[in-house]
Amino acid sequence: MLNTLRNAHRPPYAPAIFWGDLRAGITLSASYIPTAMALGYISGMGPLAGLWCGVFVGIIAALCGGTRALVSGPSAALAVVTATLVAGNDFTLPELCVVIVMAGAVQIALGLVGVGRFVSYVPHIVLTGFMSGIGVLLLWTQIQKLLDLGMSDLLVAGCGVALLAAWPARVGKYLPPALAVIAIGWLMSRFIPGVDPLGPVPTGLPTPVLEAPSLEFLAKAVGPAVIVALISSVYSLMWALTADTLTGSQHNPNRELFGLGLGNVAAGIVGVLPGSANIATMTSRRFGGKTVVAGIICQVIVAGLILGLAGYVAPLPLAALSAIVMLVGWQLIDFSFLSKIRGVDVHHSTVMLVTMGMTIFIDPLFAILFGVIAANVVNAAQLEALELDSVISTPLLDALFSVDADDYEARIGLLAFRGTFTVSSSLKLIQSISRDIRDHEVVIFDLSDTTHVDDSSAHMLALLLDRAKQTNTEIVACGVTDRIRRTLYAFGVLDRIPHDRLVETQKDARELAWALL
Repeated sequence: MLNTLRNAHRPPYAPAIFWGDLRAGITLSASYIPTAMALGYISGMGPLAGLWCGVFVGIIAALCGGTRALVSGPSAALAVVTATLVAGNDFTLPELCVVIVMAGAVQIALGLVGVGRFVSYVPHIVLTGFMSGIGVLLLWTQIQKLLDLGMSDLLVAGCGVALLAAWPARVGKYLPPALAVIAIGWLMSRFIPGVDPLGPVPTGLPTPVLEAPSLEFLAKAVGPAVIVALISSVYSLMWALTADTLTGSQHNPNRELFGLGLGNVAAGIVGVLPGSANIATMTSRRFGGKTVVAGIICQVIVAGLILGLAGYVAPLPLAALSAIVMLVGWQLIDFSFLSKIRGVDVHHSTVMLVTMGMTIFIDPLFAILFGVIAANVVNAAQLEALELDSVISTPLLDALFSVDADDYEARIGLLAFRGTFTVSSSLKLIQSISRDIRDHEVVIFDLSDTTHVDDSSAHMLALLLDRAKQTNTEIVACGVTDRIRRTLYAFGVLDRIPHDRLVETQKDARELAWALL
């Protein structure tokens, strides 16, 4: 089990790399602080919950994770999901903390059992629809809040959005635009009356708020915890792949989930936002960061600032934070995919758009569940067609076996199964092949080119054998490999075939079939 957590060999950490990480970490902290505060604000847990999330999740995931250059902390998707849990399910803070701890435990378990790479197999269309829906949701909710606040806040937010859009990339390397928006928003609030401030925020280290849950609540919390774990894991492993392309290294998905899970368990214990890898990974790289040390330095600086930050945070305008959230939302919308959606397969585009719509109008948690199921149904339909094409049903003319036989009579049939057979094609196979079995006196099942049979397709084969028995059709099987044999025995398939009807080659099967006639 522990082998799944071992990282591949990494290049040595040279002094030049450290100085690059140090510069990047210091600069990154300037852009990280306003964004983390904004995400904590929209989550309903407060600005400091976003900041402390980076400190706990970011540092623990960096130290225990499996990616060379990845920055973890609060993310827009988890902030919205957390807000949904607070508003939609009426979770108290201690109950929400239980959900976060359970989500972290799920991630730890996934890493320990070695299924990390499979977690990232959530279909891209589902992730695109979900994240684009989160982006639209962020834009709409912030516009609604600004309209409720008043014209002064609209002016501050409008200037902030314009500043974010027009901020030169060259200047952004030295002065992050999010920090500039906060500073200019604060200056505007000094001269424009009626701008709503953030207000007092608590100071000091976070204290444990976790309480022992009841069994009734644990059953209620399982679903949300799995969803939080899934979103955090998929989003993080997506950024891990991006980090690999930047560094030329290869991440360990199991160790990454293990480290991320430890971080989220810690976040839940102290009552802060759950975290994942985020776009700060790219920001760190742009500032010259080479490894996770840049993220650790950033979070250490943040932790040092938080303790004395409250007095300076309280007068910051809410509208400036809303402008930053709106930029995050805009960046989450996959405009590239949406612009090409007419050329995408209609089934995939429908899944994407419906997932996006459900995220916006119904519930983000339900949307991703629906999206995964719908995408698997679409993929199963396409896989069904491929698997059905891999089955060859051929009548064998009696003239092949004997010169005295009728040239046009075919009392023996051959069913050759090639490749993989799963639940996708099992039902259609039994419907189409049953007719072929009924039309022959002997049928040869050739499994020599079969590479995989799942439980549903094994059950299908058992039903086919039962149909053959009902029509008095003899069955001969050949080419059953040891791997396939174990599955077929487990589901009682080979128990339905007499031992002397199991042969090695198709040639042996043909001779035995003719002898049975």
